[in-house]
Amino acid sequence: MNHTLAVSALLATAMASYAIADAGISIAPMFSTGAVIQRDVAAPVWGWAAPDSAVEVCLSRDGADKPIETVKATADASGRWQVSLPAQPAGGPYRLDVSDQSSSLCATNILFGDVWLCSGQSNMDMNYGWGLTRGKGDIETNSYPTMRLFDDANAISSKPLDALTRTAKWTASDFAHSRSFSACGWFFGQALVKAMPDIPIGLIEASWSGTPIKTWLSGEAYCAADPECKRQYDTTYSAIRNYEEEGGKEDYEKRFAFWTAESNARGDIQAEGPDYDDSEWKTVSVPVTFEKQLGKDFDGCVWYRRSFDLTAEQASATNATLHLGAIDDKDLTYVNGVFVGSNTVWNAKREYKLPARVLREGRNVIAVRAIDFGGGGGFTDKADEILIAAPGWSVPLAGEWRSTGFAFDPRPVSGAISAWTPSACYNAMIHPLFPMALKGAIWYQGCSDVGNEFIYDKVFRAMATDWRSHFTHPDGMPIYLVQLAAFLQTHDEPVESAWAAMRWTQMRLGLSLPKSGTAVAIDIGHHTDIHPKDKKTVGERLARLALVRTYGVKDLVEAGPTPRNATFADGKIVVHFNNATGLKTSDGGSLKGFQLKVKDADYAWCDAAIEGETVVIAVPEGAEPEIVRYAWDDYPVCNLVNGDDLPSGPFSMSLLDFDFQLRK
Repeated sequence: MNHTLAVSALLATAMASYAIADAGISIAPMFSTGAVIQRDVAAPVWGWAAPDSAVEVCLSRDGADKPIETVKATADASGRWQVSLPAQPAGGPYRLDVSDQSSSLCATNILFGDVWLCSGQSNMDMNYGWGLTRGKGDIETNSYPTMRLFDDANAISSKPLDALTRTAKWTASDFAHSRSFSACGWFFGQALVKAMPDIPIGLIEASWSGTPIKTWLSGEAYCAADPECKRQYDTTYSAIRNYEEEGGKEDYEKRFAFWTAESNARGDIQAEGPDYDDSEWKTVSVPVTFEKQLGKDFDGCVWYRRSFDLTAEQASATNATLHLGAIDDKDLTYVNGVFVGSNTVWNAKREYKLPARVLREGRNVIAVRAIDFGGGGGFTDKADEILIAAPGWSVPLAGEWRSTGFAFDPRPVSGAISAWTPSACYNAMIHPLFPMALKGAIWYQGCSDVGNEFIYDKVFRAMATDWRSHFTHPDGMPIYLVQLAAFLQTHDEPVESAWAAMRWTQMRLGLSLPKSGTAVAIDIGHHTDIHPKDKKTVGERLARLALVRTYGVKDLVEAGPTPRNATFADGKIVVHFNNATGLKTSDGGSLKGFQLKVKDADYAWCDAAIEGETVVIAVPEGAEPEIVRYAWDDYPVCNLVNGDDLPSGPFSMSLLDFDFQLRK
């Protein structure tokens, strides 16, 4: 390996996408100047030329007169040509000279190394500019000549594309380019480069904030995952064909305008006044989500009303603030019939300064009209964040409120394709990369699919099979995923957490799918920010998995404790773990986060203790244990780690029919 690759050479060439002598021939940008091409495999390389023309591709060392490899191809009827470069060891720099009868191009400064795809939604998309809390200096000051970046820019299509539609090129990993690249991907690459300095690393980012998993795999794979997926796909693409090809756009715009007007009117019952009669409404305990209050699929308008008493001194306050925490998605809030504020950001804390003379001595009434058009809804923060306060006093407002809801009709299906359409990102951002040779992929996604973990499990498996069958990899492409971090509330009592269920699904995927693994991030979360700012920890934990499982590093612990099985005998449950050497608590205190369900009872917190490389739970005499679970909350309090301070993630195991034996 030539370690004097010279960052200046990268910058001098501006990492041009490709150079063309005439307009006749081109090369796919993944193989252009500055590229990293997968080492040790016969790597496909392709581009476009005149239909049926003869194409010659020569691989040479940069600066050499004679090629070390020459391969030929004939462009097909559409003009696409493709060759297979003979396998090359790690190193470089190389040059590719491509020519047909009338034109030629040259791509320089090419390295052979390991190419990793970095894909997912916003937590993979998140870059330096989002405000990192760890590792900012790494990105600001480090440039690795053997680490190259390729941004597969956002694009969508209703049909699989053969070429990227947005300008893309390889860039250096200096601050000017790294600051806009996936921070998770960058730290993953940095860890690999540090561990294996003789192997160049190429990182391809293909991510889009907010996207669900269904947009990242082919239509065929999505439909095969589950009958409900096929039904959704067929319905969606029928609407797309109508919208794009059969004049359905005008019809949709009329239907959507009508639906919007109807939805805005739904629930507009003027319930903001203090004397409004809400005696027929139900009593609910706030904070509460729409899903918990009214059902999993409820979208619409929900009113909440609460009265509270103030003294004359409190009512005279001129600087009182109403705190309601976050309300998903939109709220219109009133105090004693006076409008005091509104917000449309689903996770923004509502803090409304109250106008003078709004408060009264004696009875006061708060009315909140909460509106949600899709997904979650309602009050999503902790109870202690819901109060009215002024200097010297505060009144807690969590607890019993009166409430009534008005469901919206289903939103009209537009037929306009979006990044949330099944296969849309796959068609424009993943399919054009096929059949590129890769070392593997890292995946950070799932927030947009919380609550649908059963389908998510099937779709992820289908996506993994889909990608592996189309990218070039001799042994089956590894895919490592990130488990979602802690988010939202910490509950005093055990709850059925959709976030915990998704995390356990993600862990099971990483441990059951061949050549996969899951990086735990439960310890870096934030109550009100779905985007943890510590992406260095995430990238390094993904790299641990890759270094151990893909590269065969022996002296590295790959992850935190993962449950292997649970047994019950002699009045106690013993949970056995992998990666359990030095099992301990992260804070040195007692073990926290374990819950137990026994027959004919609900889940309850239980005492658990570390014994060697196991956790032991005492079961009350005569009780029949059914399920043991750990860290089962939206934002769990949990502290189980191994000797390398790597955490255990949430899990739930049945003692009656434990049918998932995690691999050793």
